[in-house]
Amino acid sequence: MEDYFSFLPDPIIVLIISYLAFRDAARTSVLSQRWRHLWRSTKNIEFDETLFMREVESREERELCRRDFIYFVRQWILDYQEPVLDMFRLAFSNPKQYQLEMENCVRFAIAHGVKRLDLDFCDPAWGEYNSDEPPPSFALPSCVYRNGVLESLRLYSCSFHVSRFNTFTALKDLSIGWSELKSFALSALLVNCPLLESLSLKKCWNLDDPVISGPKLKLRSLVMDKCAFIYRFTVGAPLLRSLSYSGAVSEFVFLNQPPVEKVELDFGLEPDIDYEGTYGDVIRELLGDLKCTTLTVCSFMLQDYAPPSELRGNNVFWRQQEPVSPCMIETLRIVEMKGVGGEPNELLLVKYLLRHGHVMETLNIILKKQMGHGDADTESNSRSWAEMLQYYARASSGLQILIS
Repeated sequence: MEDYFSFLPDPIIVLIISYLAFRDAARTSVLSQRWRHLWRSTKNIEFDETLFMREVESREERELCRRDFIYFVRQWILDYQEPVLDMFRLAFSNPKQYQLEMENCVRFAIAHGVKRLDLDFCDPAWGEYNSDEPPPSFALPSCVYRNGVLESLRLYSCSFHVSRFNTFTALKDLSIGWSELKSFALSALLVNCPLLESLSLKKCWNLDDPVISGPKLKLRSLVMDKCAFIYRFTVGAPLLRSLSYSGAVSEFVFLNQPPVEKVELDFGLEPDIDYEGTYGDVIRELLGDLKCTTLTVCSFMLQDYAPPSELRGNNVFWRQQEPVSPCMIETLRIVEMKGVGGEPNELLLVKYLLRHGHVMETLNIILKKQMGHGDADTESNSRSWAEMLQYYARASSGLQILIS
C-alpha cells in the first residue's frame, strides 16, 4: 500500500499533527524515523499534570511525578523552535511551590503569540457540589494583558484584573472558574470585551444578582455552572443561541430576549424532590417566559413543575387552568427530559407537552437508572412508557418520541 504521507513536506505534516490532541500527537513519534521529532513542532501544546500521575501512589511518589512533569515542561520550552502557537494549555494543581515555572510557561505562550490560552490550577479534591471558596492558586502575569491577538481565554483558580481586559480586543471566548467574580466586575468584563461570543462561568461566587444584558452584546453562548449568587439571574443578549444553567433554583429575568435555539436547565444543587412544592411557581414562571427551540430539563424540574398539593387533590388544574407558554405553540421543537423516574408530576408534564407542543418534532425521554437494576429493567420500563404514551393526545402530528 502506497504511503501518501511520504510525499508531503514536513510543514504540512506538522499542520496535520497540530489538529491532534497533544497526547495523540506524541504517539506519532513511533511511526517512523522521520516522524520521531515532528510532533514537537505542533502548534497546539497541552501540559497536563494528570498525564504524569499513576492511579495508586504515595504522597512521595506523587511529588516525584510532579517534578518529572515540571522537568518535561521545562525541557520542552527550551527545545521548542516554532515562532507561533495556536493553543497553549497548562493544567497543574497546587502550584504554590512552582510559581516561577508556571509564570515561565505563560510567558512562553505569550511570546509565541498564542491565540487560545487555557490555565487550570484547580485541585482535583475540590468538589463541585460543596460551598468551598478556595483562594486563587495563581495570579495572571502582566504579560497576558499585552496579548492583543488572544481569541480564547480560560482561567480556573486564577486571579486577574478585569479593568485590564480592555486590551483583549480580539477575545471571543472566555471561561472563568473557581474564582470570585462580583456583579460589577462581570458588567465591566462585558464592556471591556465587546467581541465576546461565548462566556462560561463555573463555580464563581459573590456574583450578587448577575446581569448579562446589553443591546450591543455579541454573545451567542452562555454557561452558568454552579455559581453562587443571591436570587436573580438576568439575561438580555440579542444574539444568544445557547443557554446552559446548572445550580440552585433562581428567578430568571429575560430583558427583550429573542428566542434561543438551545436551553438546558439543571437544578442539581437542589434536593432530589421538593416535597413542599416551594419552587413550583418559580419554575412555571420561568417556562412561561422562556422562548427556545430545544429544551433540556433535569429530574428535579420534572417533579417540581406542579406543586404536590395540586397533584394530590386538584388535577383539574392541569386541564382548565394551566398556563400555556408562547414557546409551546410557536418555537419549541425538541425537548429532552433527563432522569425520568415515573413520578406523577413527570407524567402530567409529559401530557402537558404533548397537548400543547404544536410545533414539537422530538420528545426524548431518558429514564432514571435504578440502583441494583440492570438493562432488562430499563428495557421493561421503556416498553411501559411507550405503551402508555400512545394513548395520550398530541398537538403535533409529526412528533417523534424517543425513550431510552
